[in-house]
Amino acid sequence: MVAPGGLTLWGPSVLPLSFSERIVAAHAGGFSSTSLIPFELRRAETSGQGLREIRAEFEDAGIAIRVVDPLATWLPNFSPPPELREDDPVLGGYQPDEVFALCHALGADLVTTLALFVPLLEVDAGAEHFAAVCDDAAEHGLRLQVEFIPGTGIPDIALAWEIVRRAGRANGGLIVDSWHFFRSNPDFDLLASIPGDRIFSVQIEDAPAKPSENLAIESLHGRLVPGDGELDLARFVAALPETSSERLIGPEVFSDDLWQLPADEIGRLLGERTRALLV
Repeated sequence: MVAPGGLTLWGPSVLPLSFSERIVAAHAGGFSSTSLIPFELRRAETSGQGLREIRAEFEDAGIAIRVVDPLATWLPNFSPPPELREDDPVLGGYQPDEVFALCHALGADLVTTLALFVPLLEVDAGAEHFAAVCDDAAEHGLRLQVEFIPGTGIPDIALAWEIVRRAGRANGGLIVDSWHFFRSNPDFDLLASIPGDRIFSVQIEDAPAKPSENLAIESLHGRLVPGDGELDLARFVAALPETSSERLIGPEVFSDDLWQLPADEIGRLLGERTRALLV
């Protein structure tokens, strides 16, 4: 079931690593593409490494930058807490045009939208706002994918899919993350019923059966490599609808323990475990 274009090494799995170390990890695990976060791109530019250089570094290594993630300012009531660190991986203070420009500079064609720091979305309003930002993205030749996250304005797959469905934009779809799926409302029947070409990306990671008392800490620091936890990942993968369109799929493991390993070991472990699950 590995995507025809190969596996995607989602950026958070290698978040503390330099771009050169991420390439080492990607090669060790046999990954062909990756995602990058706006704040780390701006941080690199501040340090003197321009977007053109970043793109060339990855392209020369045979690793495509496919996704810029996240975009949170597509909702008008986006209101992040003032204490949010500049290097917080969920930082979403970049405006749509800024994120679209990053995509063009890096050769990415996909943006992940999150409903961070907003109340629970009403479905019609969510669909209206998503349709509008999809139309803006279409002018740039880009696609957008809604990610549902427990505790945010789009907490589960049911609301995420209804927003995408009602928005009705060809360049608008879903990204389905196994940790978010199991830690919210894991509706396998709904997952299997969604048209396959509407699920643009899949992220895979494991976790204990019992959630932590602090889901935010678990999500950003304590996810597990596939096979190290107790989630029914085989059932999750089996429920994913088939698609004739390209779909990005790979691990997204925020893990303090994983990040202690050398770059090549991180990549090899993630690649082996993910492939074993997808066979």
